[in-house]
Amino acid sequence: METQQKIKLIADRDFGGNFDLSIKFIKQNYTSVLKGLVYLIPLLMIAAFFVPNLFDIYYDLGRGINNSNNGSFSQDNPFEGISILGIIGAYILLLIVMFLIIVYTISYMALYQKSENGTVTVSEVWSKTFKVALPLLLGSLLFGIAFCIGYIFCIIPGLIVAVYLGFYIYVYINEDLSIIDSFQRSFALVQNNFWVTLGFGMAFSMLIGMVSVIFILPMYAGMIASMLQVEFFANDIVFYICITIVFCIYILLYPALYMAMGTLYYSHRAKLDGPDIESEIENIGNYNYEQESSYEK
Repeated sequence: METQQKIKLIADRDFGGNFDLSIKFIKQNYTSVLKGLVYLIPLLMIAAFFVPNLFDIYYDLGRGINNSNNGSFSQDNPFEGISILGIIGAYILLLIVMFLIIVYTISYMALYQKSENGTVTVSEVWSKTFKVALPLLLGSLLFGIAFCIGYIFCIIPGLIVAVYLGFYIYVYINEDLSIIDSFQRSFALVQNNFWVTLGFGMAFSMLIGMVSVIFILPMYAGMIASMLQVEFFANDIVFYICITIVFCIYILLYPALYMAMGTLYYSHRAKLDGPDIESEIENIGNYNYEQESSYEK
């Protein structure tokens, strides 16, 4: 079995170079990352169970519209059966899953970068994830507060906060700094690369958003069909299947976004700190080995 060739992450690259390397890294490691994230599927299924049947609500709304068009009015409230606790529970579970996906993906990249041949096991990544999860949870709360404050004053300040501080998780996991120092380091990495970081993040967000439409289509189809009084779609089981498919977007697509932003982080790091000496020595060794192998053939 042929082992995969490790991709050099810490290197100064331009926008196109980072884009190409991101695609290459995702192709090589996407399946490996998903193997560890499948353990989160039960949490998504539980979260989907707690979400109220929106198709049934749209069915009642459609029926109310039809009754009003026919001159009869219904006093029934279509939102009467919604469980607020169910919505809150589902939202909290989704936040937990999103947080674990982000930390797991970045932990994978950190272990990949430090490995000799790019081989990382699921157990190693989960061990790293649980080790850093609690401090990063605190960091995420601080990041969320800063983002919300900026967003309240106007969307642009919130966006600026997100771009400048967005690499703090990468810094904390890769460079073993404190949470506050990780925020400061993230600011330093982006300071002279704001527009590149913003554009790169938007480019991959748009790509992933276009792919996510495939998973969201059953949900929109169900809502429209329910409004048109197609009773089959108002069924609880049909809604549960559709909402579970939507939630699976988090597992299937989120890792790709954070792997792409990870390649940009390592590029900014190389630009600010210079080339990684250990990686350079390792690459020389790999090059010599490949040359010897080619001569033997």
